[in-house]
Amino acid sequence: MVSILGSSSFGGGGGDPLRCSFCGRRDVDVGHLVRARGVYICDGCVAQAQEAIASASPGRKLLRIRPTPGPLADRDAAEAAVERAFETVFDPEASVEARCRAIDRGDNLAPAMHELGGRYQPADVAVDFVRFLTPTEAEVHFTVFVRQLGPAGLGQTGHAVLVGDEWKVSRDTWCGLVRMAGIECPPPAD
Repeated sequence: MVSILGSSSFGGGGGDPLRCSFCGRRDVDVGHLVRARGVYICDGCVAQAQEAIASASPGRKLLRIRPTPGPLADRDAAEAAVERAFETVFDPEASVEARCRAIDRGDNLAPAMHELGGRYQPADVAVDFVRFLTPTEAEVHFTVFVRQLGPAGLGQTGHAVLVGDEWKVSRDTWCGLVRMAGIECPPPAD
């Protein structure tokens, strides 16, 4: 069964946005998402796949598409701002209020931060790679270092979003991390 979803008709589990399984763009950033067996593909990736098929030599079975990154005026500055947002969220020297401000719609996450701090010693983070999906969203590959988990760290993939003129850690990224520790985030404040 294949469904075509409107750009804002449905949300992912726990309020997380639906994403194209190929390019990673959120449902609000694409025209349509096609779903089959738990995988989503956006209209842009379908068009790229059609072009790849049309231009393939006869007999070639495996084809690749490479989603185009979002255009940015100053990629280096945006990447540095994304890294600062992630570092702020994990900085034990930063106030809880500053850490909450570094998360999109994070103004009511202080109780969850305090609960996390009661369970785990302060963590550190290393941003390994940033891929801009759109001018206002980036996929972020990062490693969280928590003493209780050992020196290797916990590799994760999450997102950053541009809110006004400030890059922030996406709420679904932070809440997904604390959910692994058994802590549930409250719904975003309106």
